[in-house]
Amino acid sequence: MLSSQWGLRELTPFSDLSYHFVARGYQGDEPIVLKLGCDVSVVEQERNALQAFNGYGVATLLEADIKQGALLISRAIPGKTLTELFPKDDDKALEIVCGLAQKLHQAPIRYSFPRLTQWLAILDKEWEIPRMDLQRARALRDTLIRTTKTPVLLHGDLHYSNCLSCDKEWVLIDPKGVIGDPVFDLSGCLVREPFLPMMALQDTSAQVAHRINLIAKTAQVDPQRIWDWTFVQTVLSICWSLEDGQTIDKKLEFLGLLRTAMQ
Repeated sequence: MLSSQWGLRELTPFSDLSYHFVARGYQGDEPIVLKLGCDVSVVEQERNALQAFNGYGVATLLEADIKQGALLISRAIPGKTLTELFPKDDDKALEIVCGLAQKLHQAPIRYSFPRLTQWLAILDKEWEIPRMDLQRARALRDTLIRTTKTPVLLHGDLHYSNCLSCDKEWVLIDPKGVIGDPVFDLSGCLVREPFLPMMALQDTSAQVAHRINLIAKTAQVDPQRIWDWTFVQTVLSICWSLEDGQTIDKKLEFLGLLRTAMQ
């Protein structure tokens, strides 16, 4: 139905699908990505984020049919991810992402988006993780939110796999759309991803510290604030993993390495 509705052809599903059905193909001669989701509210929020970020370094939304949970997005060509630069050219990759984040955060806040306070309310529940880590994440969260000066519209999931090569430039995909501290996008998953390759390094703590300091220098941000948000985001990710019934051993290990990184 969508193929005829939007004039699509040669649709081929991506191999690494998770929560959404995503396929590459063409609309006429233009390369596209078709994304289908079961949760209409999530699809609608991504639609709003793509529209809000239009012209600010994010892939272009071409069509949307919220009732069918469908988004049609321009496809980046050649579409290689920044992950391919890790670890050899990691500094270059981080500088690219920081530049994109700076552009992204200039987008005006349109539509109704959740705030970080809503995302982070999950930390107030009791979880089967070390209580010291949970309490520290709560305290850091409260301080970071209280000291946020100018909230912006955030990508919300900024990491190498969501940054694709497009001609001679780079574009971002899969924005979540959440309002909060711009440093949130420069922390957390950006510091620890690609996660398993990062954890497999000989000295992960040293690499994490280097990343935090390089991001801080490039974006002119206090490295301690990046560390604080990374700690909070990692605990947040652990809570989400527990909700989904996933293992958290490696993420708990990362918390330990994170403490060492900034000593």
